[in-house]
Amino acid sequence: MPILEYENLGRLNQPFFDEYRISFNNVLTSGWYVLGNAVKKFENDYAQYCQTRYCIGVANGLDALTIALNAFNFEPGAEVIVPSNTYIATILAIVHNRLQPILVEPDINTYNIDPAKIEEKITGKTRAILVVHLYGKICQMDAISKIAHTNNLKLIEDCAQAHGASLKNRKAVTGGILVRIVFIPPKTLGRWAMRVRLPATKKYSGKKFLRCAIMAPK
Repeated sequence: MPILEYENLGRLNQPFFDEYRISFNNVLTSGWYVLGNAVKKFENDYAQYCQTRYCIGVANGLDALTIALNAFNFEPGAEVIVPSNTYIATILAIVHNRLQPILVEPDINTYNIDPAKIEEKITGKTRAILVVHLYGKICQMDAISKIAHTNNLKLIEDCAQAHGASLKNRKAVTGGILVRIVFIPPKTLGRWAMRVRLPATKKYSGKKFLRCAIMAPK
């Protein structure tokens, strides 16, 4: 019985092979394989595309979220509201910072976090809301931003599956203070290489982010 392919990355990327080879050869012959001008150009181009000020690469999406949470210096045991329907890296980043993940169930129509269920989870220990945009669909950011503002909470976005997504003429990455972006094959903008981007407002773009991705809304 033939096996149905879930994904064929070779066939998917075939139209871009010539362009990939040129880019790869340019990097190979430059001798600069970590950071360098190619990465700097991509960071600048992608920040401009996302309508943000900054973009700096980090190793992976988990690092991006871990650094984002660490930047706020939340006290150990502080609570971070997060969707229950998410990848484990979202939770690991919270736990790594000695914080407590508080799970909120999704909206059954979108499978994104349900804003109507957030406020009941807020306590005196809540410090942030970490939203995850899934399947190219942006969370209900107007409602969530209002909740965050009313309760003086930081708002962080995980945009690993929301490249290019927009809502009310705003890109997914411009709704929160800090955002992470991931480029791996299963994502909405995936190829054979990985890049991670983490947007932030200028307030958080100092020494803490020398090695992380930063983008800030204009």
